[in-house]
Amino acid sequence: MNVFRSPWTTTTVTVSRQSSISREGAMSAARRALAVLPLLAVALAAPSARAASVQTLPCVNYIQDRGAPSGAMATMPVVASGFTPGRPVTLWTSSARARPLPVISGLADASGVLKGLAAPPALASPATNLESFSLIAADPTNPSLTAGPFAFSVVRFGMTRSPAPQRPDQRVKFSARGYVPGKRVYAHFRHRGRTRRTVTLGVAKGPCGITSRRMRALPTKLRYGTWRVYVDQSERFSSRSRPQWIDPFQVTRGR
Repeated sequence: MNVFRSPWTTTTVTVSRQSSISREGAMSAARRALAVLPLLAVALAAPSARAASVQTLPCVNYIQDRGAPSGAMATMPVVASGFTPGRPVTLWTSSARARPLPVISGLADASGVLKGLAAPPALASPATNLESFSLIAADPTNPSLTAGPFAFSVVRFGMTRSPAPQRPDQRVKFSARGYVPGKRVYAHFRHRGRTRRTVTLGVAKGPCGITSRRMRALPTKLRYGTWRVYVDQSERFSSRSRPQWIDPFQVTRGR
């Protein structure tokens, strides 16, 4: 099982009353089962035998690895059909802010199809969690033979809290993204190896599986020390749940 990790900026805020809450310095972890991708690829429509077409998933997860903070670590299945058998085909992605970039190229098979796995385009910035793109396919030797654009989105997998909490009792918005649409998302608050409380963030909606809920930063009894929030789609906590996002933070005594 692959484990992906993302860096977080350390922020600690101490308040004179009650306690303070902070990001635990190193990182958050996004655990994801990439074996899901072949199953998702099956959902793509069958290639058309008449007109050229190009497709991918309506929403692609973007996972950032600690060792490559600027690179996309997930893949997206792509299918181009209706092209000339044995001739070259190139697939491009583009957005309102960026020029078209090639993502995959090769020769169309005997059925005029080119398919494979491509790296999704990078998001605009580390603060960007959702962005729209287009996918285009073309025969570089025949400018009249093109397909697309096919609109899709890229979502940054994980969970964020806004604003960044300064106190355990502060009400903040928990936003989870990139989960399986139509299923509930749960946040398991764990302290010293025990689940202290599990809350639902709602049902993941839309092709990008997004949901949010406003509540206290720590919606359970105050305990000092290291906490971890495990965000997944299992009603009961399990470290083996996939996909799963881990968000560590510290609760300290105020001065």
